[in-house]
Amino acid sequence: MSTPTVVPTKSLSRWFLVLIGAATTLITLGLWASPASAHVDFLGSTPANVSTVPGPILEVVFEFSGEADPITEDFRIENSAGESIPIRSVANDGDNKILVTPTDPINAGRTKVLWALRGADGHKMSGSIVFTVTPAAAAAVPAPEASGTPTTTAPTSNAVSDGNGDGLAQSSPSPVTTLTVNDSGSAETVGVVARWLVYGAVLLAVGALAYLLWVHRGTRSESRRIVFFIRRAAVLIVLGSVVEWFAQLALWNGDGIGDLVRPAVWGEVGSTGFALGTLCRVVGAVLVLRFVAIDVVPEDEREEASVTDLEWITEPDPSGSVMLDRQPPSTTLTRVRVESGPLALLGAALLILSESFIGHTASIEPRALMGVSDAVHLTSAAIWAAGAWLLAATLWRRHRRNEPLNAGLLATRFSVLATWSLVAVALSGTILAWAILEQPSALWESEFGRLLLAKVVVVIVIGSIGLHNQRVLLPALASGDESSEQRFRRTIAIESLLFVVVLLITSLLVIANPLS
Repeated sequence: MSTPTVVPTKSLSRWFLVLIGAATTLITLGLWASPASAHVDFLGSTPANVSTVPGPILEVVFEFSGEADPITEDFRIENSAGESIPIRSVANDGDNKILVTPTDPINAGRTKVLWALRGADGHKMSGSIVFTVTPAAAAAVPAPEASGTPTTTAPTSNAVSDGNGDGLAQSSPSPVTTLTVNDSGSAETVGVVARWLVYGAVLLAVGALAYLLWVHRGTRSESRRIVFFIRRAAVLIVLGSVVEWFAQLALWNGDGIGDLVRPAVWGEVGSTGFALGTLCRVVGAVLVLRFVAIDVVPEDEREEASVTDLEWITEPDPSGSVMLDRQPPSTTLTRVRVESGPLALLGAALLILSESFIGHTASIEPRALMGVSDAVHLTSAAIWAAGAWLLAATLWRRHRRNEPLNAGLLATRFSVLATWSLVAVALSGTILAWAILEQPSALWESEFGRLLLAKVVVVIVIGSIGLHNQRVLLPALASGDESSEQRFRRTIAIESLLFVVVLLITSLLVIANPLS
């Protein structure tokens, strides 16, 4: 085994920071130009959820942690038989409260009120409350069906239900704390699947581009496979974004396919952060697709590159630094690197920027801090995860073809980016978790928090494996120990599999609601 080439770690670190800086600058400018909106939580209602109150009820008041944007047509009042009670008005009183006024007072019976808001990212947040109204003459005597429920009108934090109406036929209502983020139906399912695919494709495209430019050094065929992989991820981003866009149109007013051809719906959706995020995705993916590879050059300028190492990307340039006037060497150049255009890096930054308008941080204050933290977290995670996958795939392919692994060079270069990525993921992840969950107890009390804890555990295991590689295997590789190459190939394969687990958990976090 040949001695690994010394890696300019300062150069790698500098380029890593350049990518982070570019994404951060774009996101800061984007957030500066976009209107800020607070993260809205449901605080409670009057009458409270699962309460018994004396009639008549003239209005129902919903209270939120910030200014709420009600979707008037999605508000509904139902009696115990599931029949709709006419609503006179749904109004925002300007004090973080929404007032729902029925046409006629509610004098008696179990009542269910469904509500819906529009989030800063264009998605819906909806839920329902259930309460029992006793006739005025019997207000002092609790109704038999609600004898086990204390009478109260104080707001309650458990006043969010799934809106399915299942509790209306029971002897007594029970609180349900599931929050519905999107409307039900096939459009919602399609939108969720497209969202997951696009998020995964963004991670792969950004991370694989970084790996191709700053880590990978190998044969032309290896580089070509990675470029092919990045371009397919970019195509998936475009297609998935288009599908998610139409799913959002279908969900906007709850009218399904009919909304796809209504100009008013297009205008309303087009004015949201979701539209801006979708535009960033599509433009970014197209730039990556077009400019991911513009040249292939030898890693060592003193080496000669075969014409076949260049012709698949660009026409040979006889005036360039690569010598092409001689007979191509009989063996394929061992180490070449792919050069991408600056527009490819701009495209990657736009892909990162898109998540600041579509993800959970789209409605959390302070937006600038959350946007930058989200950008750093997503970029670092993409570089770390995609780098591990591609490194494992490269070593596995070389092993299968009985080619020299040359693991020392790739391992050393990847170790630099992985170390920076681990630090960035930890710091930015802590900031995001604190902002989204707001209190430590949400880590184990909410579904989002439990998923986050599971993700942290897996990431710690991956980080421990990486530390072992850096402290034990990298020195062995540098000393020429050939057996260490096989050990490194196995450990990086384990890392890549664990990153699949992290991606699956992340896909659940993307569609989970922190308040549920």
